[in-house]
Amino acid sequence: MDQQDRSSLEMNDKTSSSNGTCHHYDSHWESLGRPSGSFKQWPNAMHIKAGTPWHISYIIGGLLFALGIAAGHHFYLSSFIASTDVRASPSQFWVRAINNVFSHAVAITLGIVCTYSTVQAVWYTAGSSPIPILTLNRLFLLPAPNAIWGLFRPPYSVHLIPPVLLALCMQTLIFVTIFSPNSLSSGPADAQLTNISVPSLTLSATDMSLNHRQLNQRLGAAIAPVWEQVISTAMTTPPTTYWRVPHGCGVACSYNFTYFAPGLDCYDLPNEEVTLPPMEINVYLHCSGRNSKFFEGSSIFVKNSTNGQDQNGSSAYWLLFQYITGDDGQRDDPRVDCPFYLRPPRAIRCTFREAMYRMSYNFSNSIQTVSSSLVKYGDPLPRVFPPITTRAVNYHALAKVFSASFHGEIEYKADQVFTNITSELALRQIFTLRERPQPFLFEPTYGQPELLGKSVMDLFTNMTIGVMAFRTDNTTVKALVWDGSIVWKYDGRTLWLVYGIAFTLASLSSLYGLYCLWCNEGAIDPTFSTFLFTITRTEQLYKRFKTIRDMEEVEGTRIQFSSKAEAFFLVKERE
Repeated sequence: MDQQDRSSLEMNDKTSSSNGTCHHYDSHWESLGRPSGSFKQWPNAMHIKAGTPWHISYIIGGLLFALGIAAGHHFYLSSFIASTDVRASPSQFWVRAINNVFSHAVAITLGIVCTYSTVQAVWYTAGSSPIPILTLNRLFLLPAPNAIWGLFRPPYSVHLIPPVLLALCMQTLIFVTIFSPNSLSSGPADAQLTNISVPSLTLSATDMSLNHRQLNQRLGAAIAPVWEQVISTAMTTPPTTYWRVPHGCGVACSYNFTYFAPGLDCYDLPNEEVTLPPMEINVYLHCSGRNSKFFEGSSIFVKNSTNGQDQNGSSAYWLLFQYITGDDGQRDDPRVDCPFYLRPPRAIRCTFREAMYRMSYNFSNSIQTVSSSLVKYGDPLPRVFPPITTRAVNYHALAKVFSASFHGEIEYKADQVFTNITSELALRQIFTLRERPQPFLFEPTYGQPELLGKSVMDLFTNMTIGVMAFRTDNTTVKALVWDGSIVWKYDGRTLWLVYGIAFTLASLSSLYGLYCLWCNEGAIDPTFSTFLFTITRTEQLYKRFKTIRDMEEVEGTRIQFSSKAEAFFLVKERE
C-alpha cells in the first residue's frame, strides 16, 4: 500500500454527460489510457463478470419457468378442481393450499427474475454518473423497501429512476399471491337442463261434466260439484296454495311452458250502452242515498255481434259488470258536510275466447312462484259446440263457474247495503265494499276503475293456474334444475389478468436488466467479494479514505464505477 501512485485519475461531472453510447465514461477512460500504477496487482484475481451466462439464464429461464408454473396452475384448476363437488373433492384446506402454492411459486420465480435484472440496473446506474457514497449505500440495497424509500430523499438524480422502478415492480409481485388465489371460489353448481314431468292444463282430458252423455250441447249442462268447488277455490286462493313441487325439481328449479284454455277479453262499454241507472245521494238527509243498485253482474249471449260472432255464426258468451263506485271527497254543495261522492255508472264486458297462455314456474328457498301471461287470443267461445267434445265441455265449465260467481246485485236501501251475489268471496277479489254509517264505499280492489278489466282478466288467468293443482294432467318440460350441490368455481379471467400484469412488469424489467448487462459488458454480482475487488483495486480510494475521520465526509464522497476497469474511482468536485 506504500507504492507511490504514478498517475492520478480525475473524473469530474463533465465526463459523465451522455454521448449516446452505453459506456460514455469508459470511452473517456480509454482516451486517458490505463496507467498500470493506478491498480493494486492481485495475484490470481478472478474476473468479476465470470457469471454472465448464469445471470442471463436466470433472467430468461426464470421467465419461461414462471410461465410454465402459471400454465400448470391453470391446468390444475380447470381440469381437476373446477366444477367438482366441494364435499366430494379432497379437503378444502389442501385444495386452497395447493392453489396458494402455485401463486407463490409464480411470484417467487418472477421475483428472482426481477432481482437479477435490478442488480444489473444498479451496477449500470453506479457507472452512469458520480454518486455520493450515501446514495450508493441505498442503491445497492435495492430492491429492499427501505432502500426504495431512501432513494426518494436527496440528493436526487434522474439516473436513479430506472433501478427504483425495477425495485417497485418486484415489490408489487406480492399482489400476485393476494389476488390470483381469488380465481378459485366455491358456490352453487350451475343449474342443469333436465326433462321433468310437471302439472299442466290439458282440457281435452278429464271431463268436468256430471254426465257427459246427458249434455244438451249448451253451456248450461250440469257440471260435477267437485269441479265446481275446485274452480271456485282456484278463483279465491293464491295460485300456488295447493301446488306441490314437481318430482325431480331438486332444491331449486324453473321452467316455462304453454297451455291452452279459455281467456277473457275485457273492455269498457261506452256510456250509452250502460243500463244501470245513476244512484243519487240526498244531501238534505245528511248523505243518505236513495234506494238504488250499485253493482250488477250477469252472463249473456249476444247474437249477430261483430265482437262476439265466431266463425260458424254461433252466439258468443259474455260476462257483464255494471257498477257505481263511491269515493272519498267533498261534494260541491255548501248545504251539507258530506265527505263522499258517487261516480257515474260504468260497465265492462268480457268475452270468453279460446286463448294460449305461457306459464312460468320458479322454486327456490322452499318458495314456489307461479305466473301466467296470455300470449294470444283465438275465436270467441261459442254457446254451441257441434260436436260435443271433452275439450268443449271443460272450456264451458271454466267459463260458466267463473261468470256465475259474479251473478247478482248489490243494492243500497234505507241506508243499508244488501248483497245478493253468488260468491261474495269472488267479488272481493276485484271489488272492495266498505260499509259506513252514511253511506258506503265501493271501489276496485286493485288500481283505478279504468284498470278493472285487467283485474278481471288476471283473476281468470290465475284461476287456470290454480285448477292445474287439482288435475292429473302432466306435461314434460325442460327445466333448469339445481341439485343443491356446492362446487369449486374457477374464473380463468381473474387468474390470467393477475398473471398478465405480473408477467408484463417482469418482462419489462428483464429487458432493461439485459440491456444493462450488455452495456456493462457482462453480469456483475452484488457480493461482498465483488465490492472488495472493485474498491481496493484503486490506490487513490485507499489514500482518500485513509485521511478521513468523519463518516459524514465518507458518505458525501462521490465515486463512480467503471465497467471496463472493473473498479470504483474517486471523482473530484469541480471548483
